[in-house]
Amino acid sequence: MLALFNVDYPEWSLNELARATHLHKATTYRMTRTMEAEGFLVFNPETGNYHLGPAVIPLSYLARTPSELERMSKPFLEELAAESGETANLAIETEGTFIVIGSVLTSHTFKPSLPIGRVLTDLSNAHGKLFVALKPREEWAKFLNRPQPASTKYSLTDRRQIEAELVRVAEEGVAYDMEEHGLGVCSVAAPVRGPKGAIIATISVVAPKERFGPEERKRATELVKRVGAELSAYLGYSPE
Repeated sequence: MLALFNVDYPEWSLNELARATHLHKATTYRMTRTMEAEGFLVFNPETGNYHLGPAVIPLSYLARTPSELERMSKPFLEELAAESGETANLAIETEGTFIVIGSVLTSHTFKPSLPIGRVLTDLSNAHGKLFVALKPREEWAKFLNRPQPASTKYSLTDRRQIEAELVRVAEEGVAYDMEEHGLGVCSVAAPVRGPKGAIIATISVVAPKERFGPEERKRATELVKRVGAELSAYLGYSPE
């Protein structure tokens, strides 16, 4: 019932709530009265409608914290790792850097060197590319103006090449790291969106180059996009 309240529909009448939840009106009434008493809903006597109450505010902040996001995303990372057979990572952006906050390692001997807490500062990785590419174009400059050191011989360091790569990422909605951050290591990342559509995290599959050929890359891309969309929906995002 609480999930019905959003920016487009901030208020609901008792009858509307009953119809939307497919609950009996008496049941809906008891539930709304209980949530009203606990501060999750507020009744407006002038309109006869309910809107969200102050009790939801601490929950909204809690849901935004990295630790809570990591906890909620864990089943999705496990799903991605199980279906891909490779390591699955989750990263967030904070103050212009990209931090890995969740990881489920592959069962293979190969273990990528992106442990939880690793801070990424350049655009040689899939997470950083995706966060920047999906920002408004006017915000790209502050990242492109930074020095882009070559982590490997495959790293993009020329500003024009990096900008062209960001354009591709923005168009396709996924980002790749083809041995740019570390030799022998490849990855693909997709966005995780919050209720209002903003990107709150990126989710990726990491694999050795030997297991990231054209067919494996295509399958990993489909998987990471699907699981990213599933996690986004779980967090309240709807494309509509």
